[in-house]
Amino acid sequence: MSYVRRSAVTVVGACLVVGGIVLMPLPGPGILVVVAGLAVLATEYVWARRLLRRAKKEAERAQEEAVASRTRIGLTVLSALAMCALGITMLVVDEPRWPFLESLLGWIWSATTGSVIILSSLIPLVTTVVSVRGTGPQKQEREIPSPSS
Repeated sequence: MSYVRRSAVTVVGACLVVGGIVLMPLPGPGILVVVAGLAVLATEYVWARRLLRRAKKEAERAQEEAVASRTRIGLTVLSALAMCALGITMLVVDEPRWPFLESLLGWIWSATTGSVIILSSLIPLVTTVVSVRGTGPQKQEREIPSPSS
């Protein structure tokens, strides 16, 4: 039974990791899918646990750097709102009339693409809010080391 479970974990975890890598250049949760695959693999493999721990540390470091200044926070929010505005425009405007971009926009301009862009814009907005809240006074209180005996 252990062999069957280990095989199933290996196949599911590998599919998630490969699928996440494929999603990386596309608008979508590529990194999250890779991490999910590592989490599945970590239930059976020590090397995956180490990678998952390392990925968590790097994600925490990146999260802290992303909200290190008001400028970064502002640019992230503005970029996400611009993405959302583009997505809404794609939902509202059926066919854009830009002659110099008509051939390009003809095959990517759709309600589906607009919806994906809107959903994708929520990712940086939500992660920025979570990061800002996570680096406030509450986090600093948690990180105070307990007195040693």
